[in-house]
Amino acid sequence: MFKFEELKDMLIYVADDDEINLKLVKTVLNQAGFQNLKLYFSGKSMMDELMHNRPDLLLLDIMMPGVSGYDVLEWIKQDTDLEDIPIIMITAAALDENMEPLARSFELGAMDFISKPFSNLELVQRVKSALRMEKQRQELVNAAKQIRSLEKLIPICSYCKKIRADKNYWQEVEGYISEHTDTMFSHSICPDCYETHVKPQFEKLKKEREKK
Repeated sequence: MFKFEELKDMLIYVADDDEINLKLVKTVLNQAGFQNLKLYFSGKSMMDELMHNRPDLLLLDIMMPGVSGYDVLEWIKQDTDLEDIPIIMITAAALDENMEPLARSFELGAMDFISKPFSNLELVQRVKSALRMEKQRQELVNAAKQIRSLEKLIPICSYCKKIRADKNYWQEVEGYISEHTDTMFSHSICPDCYETHVKPQFEKLKKEREKK
C-alpha cells in the first residue's frame, strides 16, 4: 500500500465544460492534498495536451459539446502510448434501468465512474484508489525494464562464473542481479550439485563414523 506522500504529486487532468464543476473538483482535491492538477474546458483541449504530456490520471466529464467524454476515452484507448492512463468518467446523466452511461464507459475502457452530484469523500477516495493502482502499474513497468536490461550480453568468467559489473570489477551473479533489480535470493541445492558435492560429503562422514 502506497502512502499518500507518494501519490499527492501525481499529475491529474480534469475535463469539464462547466467552470463551476471544474472549480469544485479542483477545490476538493486541493483540500485533500492533491496540488498537481490541470483543468480543461473541453475534450478537444485535453486531447491536444495529451499529444505532448502524459498524466497519471484523467477525470473526464461525459457530456461535453463537440468532443464528448466518450470520444476522448475511445481515442485514448486506441493509442498504444496512452491506453494505460487510468480514466474516471464523471456525469450528471441519469442512470436508467440499463445503466447506459456506466455500461458504455466501462465498455470503452474507463476504470471507474462517478455520478453527479458526488460527495467530496467519494471523489477523493476514488482518486486515491486510481492513483495507487497507477503507481503500482508504473513500478511494475520499471521493474520489467530492469529485468529486460539483464537480457543483454553480460561478461561472465568461464571459471568462477563472476560477472563483470558496470564499473569493470567482478562480482557474484546474485550480487549483480540484486543491485540491478528487486530480486531477492534464497539459496538451495540443485539435484546435480547434491550428487556431485553434498552426497559424497555425507558418505564420507558416514564412513568416518562407522570406523569409530
